[in-house]
Amino acid sequence: MWRSESGQGVIDFAAEALKNRTLPFARKASETAAARSEREAEDWYELACELEAATPDQAQNAYVRALELDPDHAGARVNLGRLLHEGGHPLAAANHYRLALETRPDDPIAAFNLGVALEDLDLTTEAIAAYELALAADPSAADAHYNLAGLYEKEGQAAAAIRHLKAYRKLTQSR
Repeated sequence: MWRSESGQGVIDFAAEALKNRTLPFARKASETAAARSEREAEDWYELACELEAATPDQAQNAYVRALELDPDHAGARVNLGRLLHEGGHPLAAANHYRLALETRPDDPIAAFNLGVALEDLDLTTEAIAAYELALAADPSAADAHYNLAGLYEKEGQAAAAIRHLKAYRKLTQSR
């Protein structure tokens, strides 16, 4: 349409008129949503990583959103677990670390963090197993050696404690 007296065109912005024009775009978006969910999970994960330092609560929510879109996102599981652990919830953290290890069994960070959470829960035997798993994935994990030395000493296994303390010293002196 146009106005004859001014020569200007007129655009109809009524929502009803636009509905049929936008419907094909909405259909296409919904059809590709499943294909995009993995990318969207990664986007939420990256956002959460950025939010951690300033707003950990918002970061937690973003990690949860990433996991809703991709329950196997190991990075989101590990980071959410760490935030939960830091917030005083080691059991919830341990559950996330275990789920991360189901997806990535050789993840030394998930295994190490699981060991710390289990140690905080006074589950010494399980913590030792988690630290050993961390070392199997990354033999240069000095902190795992250190924590194992303390747990083995607590368990009265002096030889194992000394072995891990020596490994820890060797790894930290070469840095």
